[in-house]
Amino acid sequence: MVAAAAVLVGCSDDSSSKGSTPSANNGSTQVSSGGSTEVKVEGQDLSGLDVKTVTCVKQGGKINIASGAIGGQQGLGVVMTDEATPKVESLGLVVDGNALAVASMGGANTGSADVKVDGSTYTITGEAAGADLKNPMAGMISKKFEIKVTCN
Repeated sequence: MVAAAAVLVGCSDDSSSKGSTPSANNGSTQVSSGGSTEVKVEGQDLSGLDVKTVTCVKQGGKINIASGAIGGQQGLGVVMTDEATPKVESLGLVVDGNALAVASMGGANTGSADVKVDGSTYTITGEAAGADLKNPMAGMISKKFEIKVTCN
């Protein structure tokens, strides 16, 4: 379930906002890339993540943050509300080949995340959880993270 949640973050779709044409229902779309980005897991920079590819998309009351990977090894996807105090709806990180997530599905919560806003900079901190894919019988693993991204 957690791996599926992480995959869903990257493929999140708000069915009421088809395409990028502004309408009365979804407002305008703001896309930014090339802003300042830092991603740390357990206090260390997440290697293999191409922070230069991080993109923010604001549309339909949501902020979507996503990144590319170097060699397909790491990745990042965040969906949060676009309000004065944003709330993370889902977050997925790939760390050392393991898909870790923050999600709430069917009453079950996985991980946790808080957001602080300073102008156009969002700092997301918390703990993401998932399965250890190298040793699935070991049970769930969790990692503390900090994501700081500027959405211009």
